[in-house]
Amino acid sequence: MLLLKDARPLAEKIAEYLRLHSKAGHIAVAGSIRRCLEAVSDIDIVAGTAAGDDLLDFAQSLPGIGTRLERSLTRLSVLLTVGVKLSIHVVEPPDFFAALYYYTGSAAHNAQIAAWAKQAGFSWSEQGLFAATGEKILLRDEQELCRLLKLAYIVPELREGYAEIDLARAGKLPLLVTAADMKGGLHVHTDYSDGSDTIAGLRQAAQRLGWAYLGISDHSQSAFYAGGLKTAAVLKQRREIDQLNATSDFTILAGIESDIKPDGSLDYSDDILAGFDFVIASVHSAFKQDEQTMTKRIIKAMSNRYVSILGHATGRLLLKRAGVRIDLPAVIEAAAQTGTILEINCNPNRLDLDWRWHGQAKAAGVLLAVNPDAHSIAELSYLDNGLASARKGGLTANDIINTRSLKELRLLLRRKR
Repeated sequence: MLLLKDARPLAEKIAEYLRLHSKAGHIAVAGSIRRCLEAVSDIDIVAGTAAGDDLLDFAQSLPGIGTRLERSLTRLSVLLTVGVKLSIHVVEPPDFFAALYYYTGSAAHNAQIAAWAKQAGFSWSEQGLFAATGEKILLRDEQELCRLLKLAYIVPELREGYAEIDLARAGKLPLLVTAADMKGGLHVHTDYSDGSDTIAGLRQAAQRLGWAYLGISDHSQSAFYAGGLKTAAVLKQRREIDQLNATSDFTILAGIESDIKPDGSLDYSDDILAGFDFVIASVHSAFKQDEQTMTKRIIKAMSNRYVSILGHATGRLLLKRAGVRIDLPAVIEAAAQTGTILEINCNPNRLDLDWRWHGQAKAAGVLLAVNPDAHSIAELSYLDNGLASARKGGLTANDIINTRSLKELRLLLRRKR
């Protein structure tokens, strides 16, 4: 498998390679990459071309092909040397949008579309959409499929086969958060701990991104392995932030990522915690605690009046380390009761809280923060990863704190005090 961060650029490079063919036609990445799954085992590309056989012959010259698995008039499937399956699906140009929709959706989603299409007097398969008479209906775009089936348009991220069909039938699909909604990013590390850039440099980069604010949250003193800040360093950093804020309309928020110790306490006294604009509490040690102990530990930390956000709730590292054993429903309930915000950590190796839990958090009235967990200027762009995860989880701008104005954000971050 590959992480989405690695699979997406690889798929786009393959698509660009196919476009070099003189009769390539329409080429688009589909499948689990287009649905923004956090890790993928296959790459699907759809081509709408009148020269499908020639294009598939051309595709066999792609660098990085290991084993050829299938070759027909309409499909080439190979195992790439990086360990994922590549499937190139070719259709006639008029069938492109039907194929793009089909090969984007999960098997469960397509089965549900087929069942609903049948009720509506159509049939739906990888061959396309057909009227009751057997006549193929050519689609001008993917939206037309949904219009014909009397469904609200279902964006690619939601095509997993959960409740999206019912919501689309009822006209209740959420208006998903977009990049234009984001006002800034929290959970940013500097060269005070294990980040590589200065606060001033990060501020300039955030301004270039069009952000209205930036939340600094270096590691706390228990994180000695990451240059965690002792009290003297905390006070020094806060003075620097105050000085920078005095020179600009752009606001830097002074936060901290405080370690949750094995007993659920934090590693600063309350008088130090009270001085931060926000506190992210995260587990960075004792990962092997049993589920009951870990859950109590995290809930105790969230009960601290100074904890604004629970960071990367499960501590997972995708394809490397499973998350801690934790009762997530209990943690979500505790977040609702304590007013603690849950983080969607945007590091592409984490993407934690997992999108599959976003709906439950939202239903419980819990707000979420799309946090880049950046350790450099370049990693501020990680916000896009978390945004894709939030969209996949069905979240709107109102569900996320860093879509709010600075005034609103400050109130939310300090509402437990």
